[in-house]
Amino acid sequence: MVRFGFSGPACALALALAAASWAADVQAQETAATPPPAPAAAAPSGPRPFGANLFTGTYAGQREDGINPDYTILPGDRVMVNAWGAVTINDVFAIDTQGNLFLPGIGPVHVGGVRNEDLTTTVQAAIRRVYRGQFGVYTNLLTASPVAVFVTGGVARPGRYAGIPSDSVLFYLDQAGGIDPESGSFRHVQVVREGAPIADIDLYDFIRAGRMAPVQFEDGDAIVVGQRGPTVRVRTDHGPERLVELAGEETTGQALLEILPPGPRVHSVNIDGMRDGSYVVRSATPEELAEMPLRDGDRVTLLEDHRADSIVVRLQGEFEGPSQIAVPRGTRLLDLLNHVPVDPAIANARDVFIRRERVRREQRRALHESLDRLERSTMLALSDTNTESEIRVREAEMIQAFVDRARNIEPHGMIVTTTAGRQLNLLLHDDDVIVIPSRTNIVRVVGEVQVPHAVQFRPDLSVEDYVAMAGGYGSRANTGAVMIRRANAEIVVGGTDTEIHPGDEIMVPPAIDDKFFQNGIDLAQVIYQIAVAASVVLRPF
Repeated sequence: MVRFGFSGPACALALALAAASWAADVQAQETAATPPPAPAAAAPSGPRPFGANLFTGTYAGQREDGINPDYTILPGDRVMVNAWGAVTINDVFAIDTQGNLFLPGIGPVHVGGVRNEDLTTTVQAAIRRVYRGQFGVYTNLLTASPVAVFVTGGVARPGRYAGIPSDSVLFYLDQAGGIDPESGSFRHVQVVREGAPIADIDLYDFIRAGRMAPVQFEDGDAIVVGQRGPTVRVRTDHGPERLVELAGEETTGQALLEILPPGPRVHSVNIDGMRDGSYVVRSATPEELAEMPLRDGDRVTLLEDHRADSIVVRLQGEFEGPSQIAVPRGTRLLDLLNHVPVDPAIANARDVFIRRERVRREQRRALHESLDRLERSTMLALSDTNTESEIRVREAEMIQAFVDRARNIEPHGMIVTTTAGRQLNLLLHDDDVIVIPSRTNIVRVVGEVQVPHAVQFRPDLSVEDYVAMAGGYGSRANTGAVMIRRANAEIVVGGTDTEIHPGDEIMVPPAIDDKFFQNGIDLAQVIYQIAVAASVVLRPF
């Protein structure tokens, strides 16, 4: 087992214009500072209140069916009673308007106001007053009497909504469309009965800890959502900005941190707002924020430390050891490769290359921009006669089908790390993939040939010879612009006299007929762009 060593004769390679532009761009990135990511665009409707996603129709489709043990029995409820032993009862009974359950041979049993949890013992005590023998009793509350509850105040659809007494406040709020994000309060929700409040609910308590005061509704009750109170805008380095409602006109940052705890990577906070008629900006730590007063309209920005001391890179191909390695920030390619054990019999240590997500995204963006231009130019093509118009319509259909297929192709984001046969000591980025290819004597021939396949490398064979072994050029081949993809991800565009190496891939692109395709140059550019970025020869028709 040996480790990487980089020496030997230089290998002159002619890079394609498209590939050269990518290499130049990548090398420029190595010497320039990485630009910060563009800030996310704010949603057109502004930041949403914290808790706005609570109401999505979920609660309106759920109910407890009167099985809450704290539910109190009301007239109209239906109860199943089973008794065995000295007395036998097996029937379903309705609670009358006086709150009584009438049992045959027993008489009326008053259960109105009795908790569901105590229903069995109440019925058992009534039976025992008549029967002295041994018996057992089982009761089950089947259905609860319906009620109508008014929902008003800061909700999307105020109105009167049907339910059962054990339905939650969330059930009725959800039926009314939830809290109005522009005016409703998540912290001041009252349940009113006969003009007097019987419960004050803070939905933030429910969101944070699942706490909510139990309420058994009666017909005619009202849920009143108060007007939204003072708010603070909170944003992070990632994710949308949110509005957090304060419990009062002024509170400390501790209350905010309890609602939105900062992540472990948050090390600083910016607070800006109006104080004594002046706009004030202050920086603090999360600990200092907890002691600071917050007011209506303040903006709090939680800043994360993105510059970790180490980065993680991955290895693919022929090597031994872990596939993911954490290295200090600033590590370069050769610094890492010199500590990666490889078997020289199976690993091609001279043709290492890198796959980088940022380069992949840039390649994808450039490809889609080219496809957009091709699509627009095809749709705007002019024609002078009806016959030419029909040709342009057919051309537009073919181009559209080609564009649709091309949009599904994903670039590889490959970076060539060798020049003149020597490895460059490039700076590694977080999440880079270092590819160590296998040693091979195979040459692949793809694209516009009769029988695309792989053949054994022979140093005496030319491009024409390999193409001939693949059945020869296809009828639509562009024989003057054959592309060679080297094992190190380099692309060489040249003629049939280009030297072939083991592990190369010969790509024969299609020829574009400018007489048929009015936008042949744009189409050819896209085909080459796809071949360079994704190693795919895509036929336009």
